Amino acid sequence: MAYDSSSIEKKWEDMWREEKVYRFDPKSDKPIYSIDNPPRYTSGSLHLGHATGYSLIDFAARYHRMKGNNVFFPLCFDVNGTPIEVRVEKKFGINKLDTPREEYRKLCSDYANGFIKEMTHDFEILGESMDPSIYYQTDAPYYRSITQLSFVKLFNRGLVYKANFPVNWCPHCMTALADAEVEYKDNVNKLNYLKFQIAGEDGYVMVATTRPELLCTCKVVAVHPDDKEKAHLVGKELITPIYGRHVKIIADPKVEKDYGTGNVMICTIGDKSDLEWIMKYHLELEKGIDETGCMTELAGKYAGMPVAEARAQAIEDLKAMGVLDHQEDNPQQVSVCWRCKAPIEYLQVPQWFLKTTTFRDAILKRADEINWFPEFMKIRLQDWTKSLEWDWVLSRQRIFATPIPVWECKKCGHAVCATEAQARAYVDPTLDAAPVDKCPECGGELEGCTDVFDTWMDSSGSSLYNCFWERDEEMFRKMYPMSLRPQSHDIIRSWAFYSILRAEQIADSRPWDNIMIHGFIMAPDGTPMHTSAGNVIDPIPILEKYGADALRYYAASCSLGTDHAFREETVVRGKKICIKVYNLGQFVSRYFEGLKAAPAQPKDLRTADRWILGRLWKTVRSVTESIEVYQFDKAMKSVEDFIWHVFADDYVEMVKGRDDDAVKYTLYTVFLNAVKILAPFMPHITEEVYQTHFRQFDGCRSVHLTEWPVPGEIDCDAVKAGDAAAEIIATVRAWKAEQKLNINADIEKLEVIGGDSDLFKKSEEDIRQGVRAKTVVIAAKADLTEKVEAVKPVYGKLGPAFKAQAKAVVAALNAADPEDIASQIAGGKVVLDIEGGKVELGPEFFEIRKSLTLEGREVATVQCGDALLAIQQ
Repeated sequence: MAYDSSSIEKKWEDMWREEKVYRFDPKSDKPIYSIDNPPRYTSGSLHLGHATGYSLIDFAARYHRMKGNNVFFPLCFDVNGTPIEVRVEKKFGINKLDTPREEYRKLCSDYANGFIKEMTHDFEILGESMDPSIYYQTDAPYYRSITQLSFVKLFNRGLVYKANFPVNWCPHCMTALADAEVEYKDNVNKLNYLKFQIAGEDGYVMVATTRPELLCTCKVVAVHPDDKEKAHLVGKELITPIYGRHVKIIADPKVEKDYGTGNVMICTIGDKSDLEWIMKYHLELEKGIDETGCMTELAGKYAGMPVAEARAQAIEDLKAMGVLDHQEDNPQQVSVCWRCKAPIEYLQVPQWFLKTTTFRDAILKRADEINWFPEFMKIRLQDWTKSLEWDWVLSRQRIFATPIPVWECKKCGHAVCATEAQARAYVDPTLDAAPVDKCPECGGELEGCTDVFDTWMDSSGSSLYNCFWERDEEMFRKMYPMSLRPQSHDIIRSWAFYSILRAEQIADSRPWDNIMIHGFIMAPDGTPMHTSAGNVIDPIPILEKYGADALRYYAASCSLGTDHAFREETVVRGKKICIKVYNLGQFVSRYFEGLKAAPAQPKDLRTADRWILGRLWKTVRSVTESIEVYQFDKAMKSVEDFIWHVFADDYVEMVKGRDDDAVKYTLYTVFLNAVKILAPFMPHITEEVYQTHFRQFDGCRSVHLTEWPVPGEIDCDAVKAGDAAAEIIATVRAWKAEQKLNINADIEKLEVIGGDSDLFKKSEEDIRQGVRAKTVVIAAKADLTEKVEAVKPVYGKLGPAFKAQAKAVVAALNAADPEDIASQIAGGKVVLDIEGGKVELGPEFFEIRKSLTLEGREVATVQCGDALLAIQQ
């Protein structure tokens, strides 16, 4: 029966689900291995990157389950945030401003939850061993209450505050963004050279700016203090075009002398540099752009225009005024929203902040306590932490997220936070009453906060939630910190950073012992996959064509920390491995027919048996060491090389034809343990082989609940002898392939000459069987005789040299004795008699064809290390 991935995989997926094979047992005394599994965002179907990333996580889960750990690996989904709102608004043609809050929430909830069933199924058919008994989703009251409770505790400790402070603002999403939510993309805009009149003088100063629409908020113009050509300008005033504002010229070392004119317009707020100067010089913050991305009344005639439109109109007006001298292209990195990719603005908007910058050193210390895989990824977190200049903006002006549990006085602005009891029950201040009737400061009316938390506030609490923080303190002490955080490299500065911060502030601890960072899966040409580019690869058709185990094999080939182009040929290789393992199971099982118990170890094993056992235990050791440090690519390669090449190509070929107790025991032991170390990577085919051929003897209900192999004793002498035999067998097989012979074709005799004869003799019978020889002779030396079969002309040289005489030379050569001609060649020249006299030729005109004979019979010879193999067909 041929291997059929679709039927086999579904059969075992059904069994795993129905028999609840993958379950965390909170009452177990086994050591816990806990995974802070990334909750999959429910805004669409799984893509190839998810299929690969979650497979890497599953490798760790399955391995540690077999190692005897009580594995905590929750099925979970992230059901929060802006991307869902954006999709809902697009689907229903609505926006948050004109839709009732509760109706808007319900639309978002229904939309996001609509994907969960499909995505759960996708995880299942990928072979992910997530546990639905510890399921969670981040929009559930039980999860949001943990976010709120942590906020209440931080608020009461004075770590939370509200401030009217410039923040990253997305006009499209209409919400504040944390620095970690800002991305940068390359762009080319126009640098506009404008003439600013010098107050009280006839001259002007040329100022270059990319944001002429913000002339209405220009505060000062800066030059570099070392710029001697501009030193005389410092302290003078300039008059801004259009608005006629008087602004001073100051000197600041941050000015780039060689950028533009070296005269920098500082306004509120064009970019992050403007913001830094505003803070440094305590400049008045004026609001030229509002939350919708339109100009304010401060912009005069441009009020109400979107920024891009106002910029274009201002440029036309500046041209008409004769103030715009010229423009030039300006390559620049533009700050954009990481969700919608719209350009961000810096706006002064009241927001809630969590103190972060004062925890820089603590975060760096905790990062050092964590094992990073790969280690170099820690540098990204360190660099990000050291670069922080502002606290974390917690609040978002959205709806579908966890409400900030605060009520504010309409009169004096005093904030009243929810009680811990309210937070534990989950509270919505837009619907629920405050813990007090009136403002405790002035007696004014309290109004519920309409802001919600940044989604990372929820996500960064995943380790706290998973370990039952504030729900079961005994379990929390037992589980915290968690064993592993797996994630991609792009969210180190967000999910990893905020999780470490929250663990430090809430639990005075690191959140996990280990963090595993994987890269992106790119298109086959190495470019990023984007829907807009039309190059996104859906994993489901690949899975249906090749099977989940084949796709997981591709995932196993992806080393951590780097991006990988998708290679379908790697998936094809994975399918071939599944077929190989399936067929090996069919072969090996023949040796167990009629047995009622597992084959017992006999007193004596042949060299080949002790060799393959030694190679097995070496492989188990290597695979174990690799998985322990999350080097799944190395582990998979070790397993593959052992099963395909060492076991199948070498040992199986050596023992075909044997039927003794030793071979039965060896085949059983080696293949069972090989299946076990393959199981984390290819769970379906290994379950099929285990259930079909081994369960009756081994007794476990699933291969994934068996014990991980422990290396046995290694017979080093047997390993050395077996390796030598395997090399000889491989050399003969390669020779057969070159001769276009069937790899199992019989040969009359193989003589192994030279090398370590004593070592070869230990495996003489195994070599004979492996090369399919009737006879094998191991000899320290042998009497090989070389015979010249023919001497052929090199026509490419002979023709041009002898032209018309070439035919006569060839005829004379064919008539001569090959041995005599070969002897002359060895002497440096050949003399031939042709019509018209003798001709002399050098060795370069001839090709000598020789054969070897051994004991009078012709043989082929192949070098194998220090030994010479003489093959008689």
